[in-house]
Amino acid sequence: MIKIHDTWYKTLFSKPRIIQDLLTSFVEEQFVFGLDFSSIKKLNTSFISENSRNRESDVIFEIKSQGVSNYIYVLIEFQSTVDPYMALRMASYVFLFHQEIVTTTKCTKLQPVFPILLYNGSESWTAPESFRDLLAPSDIPMKYIPEFRYYRIAINEIPRCHLVELRNAAAAVFYVENSTPEEINNNYQELIAILKDIFKNEGAMIVNSIMRWMRSAHKIKLKPKPIRNIQDLMEVSTMWEEAVKKHEKALVEKGIEKGIEKGIVIEMQKILIDLLTAKFGQSETAEKKITAVSDASKLENALRKILFAKTIDEVMECLE
Repeated sequence: MIKIHDTWYKTLFSKPRIIQDLLTSFVEEQFVFGLDFSSIKKLNTSFISENSRNRESDVIFEIKSQGVSNYIYVLIEFQSTVDPYMALRMASYVFLFHQEIVTTTKCTKLQPVFPILLYNGSESWTAPESFRDLLAPSDIPMKYIPEFRYYRIAINEIPRCHLVELRNAAAAVFYVENSTPEEINNNYQELIAILKDIFKNEGAMIVNSIMRWMRSAHKIKLKPKPIRNIQDLMEVSTMWEEAVKKHEKALVEKGIEKGIEKGIVIEMQKILIDLLTAKFGQSETAEKKITAVSDASKLENALRKILFAKTIDEVMECLE
């Protein structure tokens, strides 16, 4: 199931303005300067199978350059671990897109696609960016081997100071992504500096979207306040500080509850091992199995069983 966090991300990067910021600020390729962003339009991605849709978030935009269409394909990767076969996955999606164009239009030439991987995981991205780098050495001539490469944007590699300098919508989203709630609270003026320029240049609608994303990304329960002017942005600072304090308190309480529960389980494991040893003698196999069980109800059942059990196996069955 797609998480709320992931859905919000795809919603944000379905906005033409954020895609424009993404291309002009984070893609270091010359062709970007020739794109006519007034022609940008989002396309349907019906070529992706339903099974794939459960795992991926992708957006495709058509942007003209000198009157000719170019396609920008953005795959947003939400997995916490790096997929070593990303080049293969993205190549298959791009070819599926071309196939869809062939079957639904009467084009004589296929327009090129620029594939972007937008990675928001915490690990460093180490997967090959070229399809050919996935292949084992071979005597097959290179001209017969498909050549495909994607453009990687790893959010965790972008310094926050650089995002503050950029001051656009994509930079604001990445700033929130790269910050904890406490860091946003302690450096709220930095975020305000970005959002002020976005408000002036792009309007209140995109700022409100970013503020909603900020609450969603960090699961902060903050009463929505429509941003209508710069003063509204400043007032959110106090509200955010109070919400973060409540969030921290809830996390501490949750941690204490988990700690108590873990302590109870450990104590039950020790008691069960001691009783088994006293009744049936020491068994390393049984001890390992008991210490691997974290379900308190199973341990409780085993403790009850030991009073009347005639063999150690009868007790261990309760832990299955």
